[in-house]
Amino acid sequence: MIPHYRGAVIGAVVGVAGLALAAFLATSSSVSCDGHDMSPGDQCVHISDSGTRTVNSFDDELSSQRTTGALSGGAIAVLFLGLAGAQLAGGRRRERESAAAGQATRELLSIPLPPDPAAPANPPPPTIPADAVQAAWQAQLGGYVTSLQPGKRSAALIYVGLLAAVGILMFALAAGRGGTPAVVFGLIALVPVAAWVAVLVRSPLVSKKARQLGFHLFAHGFVRATAAGVQAYQWDQIVTIYQSIIRQQVYGATTNTNYIYALEFADGRALTLNNFSADMRVLGPILQEQVARVQVPRALQYLHAGRPIPFGAYTLTNAGVTNGGKSAPWSEIGGLKVANGALRLSRRDGKAILGGRKVSTIPNFLTFATLVERMAGQPASNVRL
Repeated sequence: MIPHYRGAVIGAVVGVAGLALAAFLATSSSVSCDGHDMSPGDQCVHISDSGTRTVNSFDDELSSQRTTGALSGGAIAVLFLGLAGAQLAGGRRRERESAAAGQATRELLSIPLPPDPAAPANPPPPTIPADAVQAAWQAQLGGYVTSLQPGKRSAALIYVGLLAAVGILMFALAAGRGGTPAVVFGLIALVPVAAWVAVLVRSPLVSKKARQLGFHLFAHGFVRATAAGVQAYQWDQIVTIYQSIIRQQVYGATTNTNYIYALEFADGRALTLNNFSADMRVLGPILQEQVARVQVPRALQYLHAGRPIPFGAYTLTNAGVTNGGKSAPWSEIGGLKVANGALRLSRRDGKAILGGRKVSTIPNFLTFATLVERMAGQPASNVRL
């Protein structure tokens, strides 16, 4: 699942730093007046905007600055520790929601369905590595569909490249002085530069072998090939899939899009995929579509049998949708819309209903969206993933 506690950790760290700052300022013995240090016996003159003149002794200024510092640091601590507590409570709530969704999904995945006659039966091409073909055969993934290379932007390539750039900059600054500093910094810069070249040579940008890694998709699942080996995964073993898509915009134009897909499998394995894993603009929707293909027919049977299915804060039943303490029958649901990463259910007259939620908090989002449209009797919409 996409991490829920990052905000809590950041808030706690800043809150503790605020407490430390408050303690330091409350016990500090240094006093300044208009930027100048004061000593016992000195006086500080304050003149307000209205011209009022106030004279404070060293002890007055010390007491005032200690109080102000303690209050400022304490306010920071209270604010961020409060935010950390709220994030922690929210994370625990979402963990409970995820556990409930996972339990229901495991149950509905046990519902048998007839085999799909339209499943492709194509053999893998000879360019697919033998170990990936063997893993697909052992997992009974069926016919070959397509392959996706790993992301050409390697995290190591970027991070080591930054270190190399810093090393080169330090060498350039030292080279102007010449002598021993230039030699020392030249040797220091050589290490990250050599590491960057080594990473580049083994990356998909240069290496043919690296381009054979990535994802090989089959009718009933996929094989992920990495430098550490291959792993086979079946579509009907995916319990939950969460997606987070963040588009960065400048003056209304999208400059970058960050993708995170977190998958949990029935056998306990988990995958977190991002821009470095593959072209997630392509792979992400495929994952959601295959999960929905497997889950939706079973989920419809599950609902019609009177069993509820939780999807994060939402719960679908044979009668309708609930969100917290609110509920609406299917006869009132007109569809759903997704905008800026947020989901909104609407009535048949187009008005919002039951409140909105972030798509990143809804497990098996495309399964959820498809079920809402099917149960509400609405035509399928092209939900943007």
